[in-house]
Amino acid sequence: MQTQTPSSNSLEREMAWSRKLAQMDHDSLIESARAEGYAIGYAEGVAIGMKRFGQLITRLSSLGRNQDIEKAANDVAYRKKLYLEFGIE
Repeated sequence: MQTQTPSSNSLEREMAWSRKLAQMDHDSLIESARAEGYAIGYAEGVAIGMKRFGQLITRLSSLGRNQDIEKAANDVAYRKKLYLEFGIE
């Protein structure tokens, strides 16, 4: 069995602490990147949804289907049906 000197114990503790700090930095960077990616994806999704809904409303309005506009605004299933009807992706 090998005996350890106080300096080797200190060095091991320092190395262990350095590894722990490096892991914490890594984890923090990963979480930050994940949050940033989520925010970007969410913003893009919202923009796409708004564009699609705008296209639907414009199409319905040009056809004089004003009652469908109100229904589409309040009924998700009906709105999806209209997206399919008009080929809005």
